[in-house]
Amino acid sequence: MKNLWCFLILLPYALLAQDSGHKDFPNLGISFDIPSGWVGQENESGYLMGSYTDAGIILMMPHQTKDLQQLRNEARQGVADNQGTNLTPIGDIADFHTTGIQASYQGTVSYQPAKAYAVGLVNAYGTGVTIIAMTTAEQYSQKYEQIVKDVASTVKFSKVEVKESKSGWSELLQNARLTYMHSYNSGSGSYGGYSTGGGYSDQEQIDLCAKGYFKYSSSSSMSFDTGGGFGSSHDSDQGAGTWTVVTNPQGQDILQLSFHNGQVYEYTLSLEDNKTFLNGKRYFRTYGTVTNDGPDCF
Repeated sequence: MKNLWCFLILLPYALLAQDSGHKDFPNLGISFDIPSGWVGQENESGYLMGSYTDAGIILMMPHQTKDLQQLRNEARQGVADNQGTNLTPIGDIADFHTTGIQASYQGTVSYQPAKAYAVGLVNAYGTGVTIIAMTTAEQYSQKYEQIVKDVASTVKFSKVEVKESKSGWSELLQNARLTYMHSYNSGSGSYGGYSTGGGYSDQEQIDLCAKGYFKYSSSSSMSFDTGGGFGSSHDSDQGAGTWTVVTNPQGQDILQLSFHNGQVYEYTLSLEDNKTFLNGKRYFRTYGTVTNDGPDCF
């Protein structure tokens, strides 16, 4: 299932933020350690990690599957899209400890030969995770399998206690459109005898309707030159469901989007000079009709 085993991209190290060490997401009840020599950043689909020395990526993505057999069945389906991604499992889907599965994959990403290794973990408390490392078929080795297992072994789940927020955020966000836009261009240079450079643009749009439903769209486009690696990647996702604002155990207000397919997105809310921030990122908050950049609620 695509939304479980995640969209797959290769991202050059030049585009990654400098997060390292231990990461904790109390709103989801998930914590883990970034491997030594790797750095990472949060994105709309999960948490993305890259290395200064090793080609490829590690992507950790949340999922809502709580049954191990269902997770195994979804893993057997592999990953396919209309952007040249077609990855199928190699061999058996094996157990990973008592709460997970593991599998090797091969096929293509952006029409280029690729291999990947993934571990999926179920969480008795709620949100589980899938961790996948992938790179070109030529550069793949057993170290990618080991690094996924190492990351998976550091994952810890905890129960999250939430309650409905009384702060007024629900009223502020009713019939509002939240829009995030960001772009980056790294320029060009060289590393290890290869040319490097690239850029990306991200946009996310959330329409929060007073009747309790939302409309959602996000897109990211990336282009880069890594001396013969994958040349481009594109992802888009749309979904709909219900929204609410809750308070986590730390007293933070959380915007919770519950998609009809079972996925749950959560954003920590903050307000500075009447500017809206979700997970520390500035989102433009607009009202009115669709024609003047308001939400599609009417």
